Amino acid sequence: MMPTPSDKLSQIREKVARVLLDHANDGAGGRPRVAQRDIAATVGANWGMVHISLKSMQDEGAIRIDRHRLIINKELLQKVAGKAI
Repeated sequence: MMPTPSDKLSQIREKVARVLLDHANDGAGGRPRVAQRDIAATVGANWGMVHISLKSMQDEGAIRIDRHRLIINKELLQKVAGKAI
């Protein structure tokens, strides 16, 4: 059975959330920027799907974008990523 577009977006959202959590937990101060295209390449998706994923996470309050900085709500982002808290 082929996954529906909704299933595919859900899977991409989970992967994007994991990338963001991993990046936040890498312990590096002054983290380098991570471009949406780089996230897309990492999760095996196109830029548009990553953009839609980030927008939906922002709408849910899991992330906030402030002057090119990404601020995460770790608890909500872990839920999106499907990780136990």
